[in-house]
Amino acid sequence: MSQNGPDTLQIDIGDTHLGCVRWRGRPGGPVIVAVHGITANAWSWGPVARHLDGEIGLVAVDLRGRGASSAAPPPFGIRAHADDVAVVIDRLGAVPAVLAGHSLGAHVALMCDERHPAAVARMVLIDGGTPVAPAPPGVDPDAALQETLGPSLARLGKVWPDRVTYHEMWRTHPAFGGALTPEIERYVLSDLEPCSGGFRSVVNEAAVRQDGAELIIDEEVRGLFDRRAEPVTVIRAETGLNASPPPFIDSQFVTRYPQHDWRMLKGSNHFTVLIGEAGAAMVADSLREAARALA
Repeated sequence: MSQNGPDTLQIDIGDTHLGCVRWRGRPGGPVIVAVHGITANAWSWGPVARHLDGEIGLVAVDLRGRGASSAAPPPFGIRAHADDVAVVIDRLGAVPAVLAGHSLGAHVALMCDERHPAAVARMVLIDGGTPVAPAPPGVDPDAALQETLGPSLARLGKVWPDRVTYHEMWRTHPAFGGALTPEIERYVLSDLEPCSGGFRSVVNEAAVRQDGAELIIDEEVRGLFDRRAEPVTVIRAETGLNASPPPFIDSQFVTRYPQHDWRMLKGSNHFTVLIGEAGAAMVADSLREAARALA
């Protein structure tokens, strides 16, 4: 990598190593620790890191079963990820950290703060953290997860003949608007590994299913936001997973939890609120504010 570009890390957390991507900030300055979504990886934070422009360092973690941590063994689940992130924060010497989380990563951040309060000073949550819709009575949680994440889960079991085909799938995704920047290309293509017949996603489907099931049926996980009394910044997208209503975070939560700093990004969806230009800029500004308050 060039001196100013990101570098990759393998951090020993005891029973395994977790991959991380690090964008360096000014020497002696604060470091943001960031957690990705349920089928994403650390490179999803690239646009935010660019907007931080070296002012603040950012280390994005690949959770077990994703990215460079795809081969990491169980345990999976929100508690295990939270414990892993706390160890990463300690290994980086970033205690107490500003912790950012997108989608599933927001739930992991909340759980990390609840289980390891000394590790976390401030949090910025991006389109996640509030309770997701529970499974209807009598509906299997896995079926409910399939209903919510069907296209993402289907991607995990598919073999793509080449990288171009995979790239085209994302380029035509309704949430991406027909174009992928080089940063987003790096993010989506880093999800692939060679296999018989072409390429497949590195994401461990068992990890995704366990994490997703906890979001739907685990009452301790579902109650994370209810138990959060201390104010936190929450950035909401205007629309959902497919760039259409409803939003991922319903407006009822804004009314129910007025102690938090709610920020809505008009024109964004669940993906572009993090990786789109306007979204990455808003997230970076919010992280700057959190880092300054910590300092």
